Amino acid sequence: MAAYVLEIHENLLQTVVPVRYMDIELSFVGNDDVDIFVGGISQTRGELYRYLCRIGADTGNHIIHNLAVSSDPCELRIISNSSIPSHLVIRMYCRSDQGQTLGILSEHQMIKLAD
Repeated sequence: MAAYVLEIHENLLQTVVPVRYMDIELSFVGNDDVDIFVGGISQTRGELYRYLCRIGADTGNHIIHNLAVSSDPCELRIISNSSIPSHLVIRMYCRSDQGQTLGILSEHQMIKLAD
């Protein structure tokens, strides 16, 4: 099992324009299918969203559109049922409330944010 946990909020990218929505792109690297759970939990508002999908070598990329981002910190969780290292490639597209792309976070950039 692999798990990515990241605290997200409207100032995640530290830009003048706040982040309001995210699109999460999941790409699979490997041969076996894998189940993916994406969820968000806020201290003040409880569970914000939950999404489960199955991706594999023949399904291609999977994009989850329009996940809401607020001023309250929220814990974003991406969990898969595979124990093979580097089986997922994750990209997060951060957008403003007008739909303008403010930035794209890759796994490498997410790790740098965590440091």
